[in-house]
Amino acid sequence: MTTTIRPHEIATLLDRAPAGIKLLSLDCFDTLLWRATHMPQDVFAGFGDAGGGIEPRVAAEKAARQRRVRHDGRNEATIEDIHAERAGQPDPVGVARELDLEAQHCYAFAPTVALIAAAKAAGLGVIVVSDTYLSEPQLRALIATAAGDDVAAQIDRIFCSSEYGVSKGAGLFKPVLAALGVPASAILHVGDNPHADGDAADAAGLNAVHIRQFDEATEKRLRLEAAASVMIDPATRVSKPAIQPHRAALALRDESDPARSIGHDIFGPVFDTFARWVADEATTLADETGRPVKPLFLLRDGFLPHRVSEALGHAGAAIAISRFTARRASFVDAAAVHDYLDTEPSDRLDVLAAQLGLSDSEARKIGATTAAFRRNVVQPDTIRRIVSRANAFAKRLITHVVREGRIARGDVVMLVDLGYQGTVQNLVAAVLEAALGVTVTGRYMLLRDNGTSARAKRGLFDPRHYDNRTLGALARQIAIVEQVATSGTGSVIDYADNGRAIHRPNRVSRAQAEARATIQAGVLAFAQTAPAAVHRTPLSDDAEGRRRMAAAILARLLFLPQAEEIALFGTFEHDVNLGTDDLVGLVDDDGAGTGLRRRGLPYLRSVDRMFLPGELQRHGLSLNLSLFAASCFELDLRATDFQVAPLPVPVLLADATRQMTGDFDAHATHDGYHALTIPIGDAQFGVGIQLGMIAGIVQFDEIAFYRVADFHRDQAVPPRPIAAAPVHDAMTCVAEDLWQCSDNSLLFVPPPAMSKPEPLLLSVVFRPVVPRAKVALRAVA
Repeated sequence: MTTTIRPHEIATLLDRAPAGIKLLSLDCFDTLLWRATHMPQDVFAGFGDAGGGIEPRVAAEKAARQRRVRHDGRNEATIEDIHAERAGQPDPVGVARELDLEAQHCYAFAPTVALIAAAKAAGLGVIVVSDTYLSEPQLRALIATAAGDDVAAQIDRIFCSSEYGVSKGAGLFKPVLAALGVPASAILHVGDNPHADGDAADAAGLNAVHIRQFDEATEKRLRLEAAASVMIDPATRVSKPAIQPHRAALALRDESDPARSIGHDIFGPVFDTFARWVADEATTLADETGRPVKPLFLLRDGFLPHRVSEALGHAGAAIAISRFTARRASFVDAAAVHDYLDTEPSDRLDVLAAQLGLSDSEARKIGATTAAFRRNVVQPDTIRRIVSRANAFAKRLITHVVREGRIARGDVVMLVDLGYQGTVQNLVAAVLEAALGVTVTGRYMLLRDNGTSARAKRGLFDPRHYDNRTLGALARQIAIVEQVATSGTGSVIDYADNGRAIHRPNRVSRAQAEARATIQAGVLAFAQTAPAAVHRTPLSDDAEGRRRMAAAILARLLFLPQAEEIALFGTFEHDVNLGTDDLVGLVDDDGAGTGLRRRGLPYLRSVDRMFLPGELQRHGLSLNLSLFAASCFELDLRATDFQVAPLPVPVLLADATRQMTGDFDAHATHDGYHALTIPIGDAQFGVGIQLGMIAGIVQFDEIAFYRVADFHRDQAVPPRPIAAAPVHDAMTCVAEDLWQCSDNSLLFVPPPAMSKPEPLLLSVVFRPVVPRAKVALRAVA
């Protein structure tokens, strides 16, 4: 009987082994040797063939196996056979190239190495039994390269299916037992394949142990991360593999708390990569300039990056500078005030006043309305007041930086934040440089600003790696990352004279704070324990590989979130952080459903939400993929592009003197709903919709009027509806919004009373639950 274990149980497996075991038998790939890629085939992208290296190599293997079957009835081919098919002739260069590619990506799984050491310490023999096209010398050399000569030397024998012409599932264990001359019951076989290493080994009489690498959720997430990598980087699986050096660390997670697991598996690799990159950037910059580099993590969003950096033993300090405080310190003259007013889109008087350092009462005296305030606030006396207060504020901010960052004249100050334009850096760099005699640079997780030098600003993900469309798509959904990275304090709004930061009270719920703390604990656990999962880091697990891994993880989370993630983040709120107390929910399930029913797929492109993919998750993967593609590639898709197979609806239009009949097209939106729009002139026509002719049961989502000038299905903000007073003639309400219709049922909607004439249209969003054709057929039956 096969025993199934998780990877964290491998190292101590012998403690639970049956009595009488003499030999430890190991599968090779995904048991002893793991690859830093999602699939084994990903390795073949490195061949660099025009059009991609994976497909020709896979096709060559298939052809080689078929040729072998025709030749001797066996399905096992050698690597030489495969490359002969690929090149049309023997190709030792191709064979050597593939072995080199495998060596770049393979590494030994640390728990399996520990199991080998335990076996040897217990006096057991150790063998490897592998389904592989490699020969014994080739596989032993690969093990020596990936795991080290010392590990390879502990393996007494290696059995390769290509040398016996038969796989484990087809009977390889029979010649293995014959060669060893020991009873099957004396062998403990361990491997990841439930059939080859479980069923087949058990059938041969061995003590079979199946390693389940990942739980279902992790396995799915890794697969979708590879898919996301293809979406954001077209070279993936063409000339580059879908790289996943975090697989071993994820496999070793042995806890199931949802928040901690999400922190460990998703945010852990991302923030670990970011922290290591920041440290490398600081070292490089110090070498280039010959000056001390002081990484300063900007709170609040720099809180988690700083914690991870500390956990890894890297230098750096945390300082509390927000966009709000940075801008308050930036009003050094009238030009700065004018620039703010020209670029600030908010029409809220409280936001403008707080940012300029004015009280509410002062703001009301300057202008009772936002428009009046904007006109009057630029008067010379008011400008002088704003600049004077800003200078005093900047002095307190500078004191805070010196106090917390331990800055000295001549230092290079490296501001570290999540991104995305480097606004804080833009606002305070000149202030800090003038006051402290330092040089300010910035390093960000995601940077969209490509108008500055790489020395001044650089991102883990920036235009050097991804186009502006992709960076913009990621940045638009980034709020979920901000909520995980942030500290438990409220937003900084001022500083004491001694530099102590003054924070607004934190208004997020206790449940959100606790969930965030648990996620962050998972992140730190990953950073502290991940290196222990790997015995000898492979060459492909370098800075570039880690960056591509982190980008794929981030893109998958932001555009293809899973149900367990939405369950966790669904109640999170986002602090707007503009000197106000505003909180905005990350996920609005009801809003997404309503938007889709009323507007269909164009809703995805036009709506401006904090985390739209999270709202779409329960509506199906197709919608998330559509949003992902449209966002990354800026596809010019419009509402009319989705209007296919319209449903003709008979309509009667009538006013005091005339009536007209005709069919109006209703267009499918989402979940079986259709949107029907009918112009009624200057609120002059009543509308009769003969729904009984098209449906036996109909469900309504909306019956409302709109101003024609306001109504456009591609716009970001839905127009304000005008209430309708529908009459359901010859219709029976069977449930809320659900009506049963007879053949002559009519929905009549009189025009609304308007204070002045203006063109209107009627919008009816409905679902034919039982189309009339089905009713007719049932009646005949």
